[in-house]
Amino acid sequence: METLPDSEFPALYRAADRSAVSGQRRLLSATAVRLSALVVAAACGSFDLVVGSLDAPATVAAAAMAVALVTEVYLLTTRPDRQWYEARSAAESAKTLAWRYLVGGQPFGIGAGEDHEPERLLLRRFSKITGDLRGVSPVPLVDGELQVTEGMRQMRARPLDERKRHYMVGRLNDQRAWYAAKAAIHERKAARWLVTVAVVEALGLMAAAIKAALAGSAPSLDLPGIMGAVAAACVAWLQTRQHQQVAGAYAVAALELGDIVVRADWPTTEPEWAHFVDEAEEAISREHTLWSASHA
Repeated sequence: METLPDSEFPALYRAADRSAVSGQRRLLSATAVRLSALVVAAACGSFDLVVGSLDAPATVAAAAMAVALVTEVYLLTTRPDRQWYEARSAAESAKTLAWRYLVGGQPFGIGAGEDHEPERLLLRRFSKITGDLRGVSPVPLVDGELQVTEGMRQMRARPLDERKRHYMVGRLNDQRAWYAAKAAIHERKAARWLVTVAVVEALGLMAAAIKAALAGSAPSLDLPGIMGAVAAACVAWLQTRQHQQVAGAYAVAALELGDIVVRADWPTTEPEWAHFVDEAEEAISREHTLWSASHA
């Protein structure tokens, strides 16, 4: 079945989505650079290698610490994390309003002799979203993008049965599949990172035991310290991505949407359908609210 493409969704959603992706990319890239620099600094600071009159490892360690410091200042001043969270919240809020409007869900229910009031209400809700933005202001818009597109109007004008099928395929089933796939991906990533941390810690334990057994004859390289730094970096990265928490939230959301899908055919009138869409969108928004709260 044909579904409404992203190009037909409101300009606010598309702009905020681009901003969220950009903020997430900047945050993760800067965090990876900072953690890598700290590991390099720890590794180079664990041994001496004089080249001429220069202690090469100490020089590299100093440079790595400088990189970590600059990256930390960048994260604190530009706040890509705030851009990511606020823009994602704006994008999801705009998207749920768009879906409510185009299929006739509350508070945009379809009645006889409908005028432009639903569009006015939708635009007021969009204005409230942009007005609440703090770390992402203004949201960049591309010339020619509209807040209410012709595709949205055409979908809203279709008969109830067509709108129901479109909502089932384009929203409920699509969102449910997305949650289930993302939950599985995050679960696998969480497991891999936990195994990585355990392996690094085991190597650090072995290195410490060997160093203790060899006593004064052990090499000057501080392998236990290096392994400890690597393990700490892995844990910090795992906390940044929050794979376990996200996997759990997405799995619950997929199950809840599964229950909602079963009831999708029950509404037979416009008021019943409007109420059903309201319940479905509240369930989808609830997951995002929990995600936003965990990143606050």
